Amino acid sequence: MDRRDFLKAGAVVVAASAGAQALAQAEDQATHEHHHEKASTTTGPAGWESNAAVIDAASNCVKAGEICLEHCPRLLRTGDVSMTGCSTSVRTMLVLCRASGELAIQDAPYLKHVAATCAKACRQCETACREHAAHHEPCRRCMEACQRCAVACERIAA
Repeated sequence: MDRRDFLKAGAVVVAASAGAQALAQAEDQATHEHHHEKASTTTGPAGWESNAAVIDAASNCVKAGEICLEHCPRLLRTGDVSMTGCSTSVRTMLVLCRASGELAIQDAPYLKHVAATCAKACRQCETACREHAAHHEPCRRCMEACQRCAVACERIAA
């Protein structure tokens, strides 16, 4: 395992741990409110439930992006420099999708701002992956996941 693999694995563990902790906190809060039989004054879902589309889309985008990002260096090592732009855009997208997913779970006040930026990064990644989608399955899947995540983030950001 080289340094890059070690850092990627560490980042994945930290992100997964933070997501699990945020979800547990959200569930604890929901359980706490249920036990007090607190009457809701809103008609829609509360907290993270109202952000489920972003949570799911960001999670799927991260999964597809990780696979695509693993695919890019393999081609770069063969001398195919056309994957450079794809690799760069995927890395940016991954950071913002992870952040958007975490903020959506927390129903955080900065979600709208980060989701707007995430949507832009997903659109950029979608464009970069589109160039390779016909020839590389990981790029096609990443492109499609970015399309879905951009739409979900745009809805939250509006």
